[in-house]
Amino acid sequence: MVIFLLVASYHFGKEDTQFLINKISYFDQILFFFKGSLIVLAPMFFHFEETVSLFKLLLVESEFFYSTLEFIEKNMLLFIGLILSALSSIFLFLKEFEIKKFTIFFDYFSILILNYYFAPLIAFTIYFCFLHSIRHSISLIYEIDSSNFNKGLRKFIKKALPLTILTAFLCLIGMYYLNNIYDLNSSILKLIFIGLASLTFPHILLEYLLEKNEKQRN
Repeated sequence: MVIFLLVASYHFGKEDTQFLINKISYFDQILFFFKGSLIVLAPMFFHFEETVSLFKLLLVESEFFYSTLEFIEKNMLLFIGLILSALSSIFLFLKEFEIKKFTIFFDYFSILILNYYFAPLIAFTIYFCFLHSIRHSISLIYEIDSSNFNKGLRKFIKKALPLTILTAFLCLIGMYYLNNIYDLNSSILKLIFIGLASLTFPHILLEYLLEKNEKQRN
């Protein structure tokens, strides 16, 4: 769980920001991590007990894990994490300034607002579906066909549809088996985290290998 949360922080920070940066340095990679950590820290800051209960539903049984979370919460380390995330956003915003970089602050405040008003799972679902995934999909569409968005969209749907159908099929199978052991809410929660982990790790690995291959070619 800890490894997943750390990797997810870096992933969300990078994916939501790298299209705004022309040259990415090692320092930028660190900034991506702190920026993306807001996704993990905000729900704990605004709904600590509810977030802990989600971890318990996922059968995280480590007492050390929960005592560490309580230590972080009691010593204002969550607030410090939010400040570090804000500072990383400011650094990324000021680097090679362009108007489009105001998107960075839109991300920061929208994540805070979502987590303030909604439960952690609902806030994350809204962020993942309507901020993170849509933006990433649009960037892929432009990569497929930068001159004609509609043509690129059709190609994108055609390429994505088989895997989307397969994923939906596997989700239904997973839900069927989980629902025989746990209640519906617990099954949905477990399926979401399993699905996210299954998507995030291979996605990051594939991007790393592609970037490494491009650098070797250059």
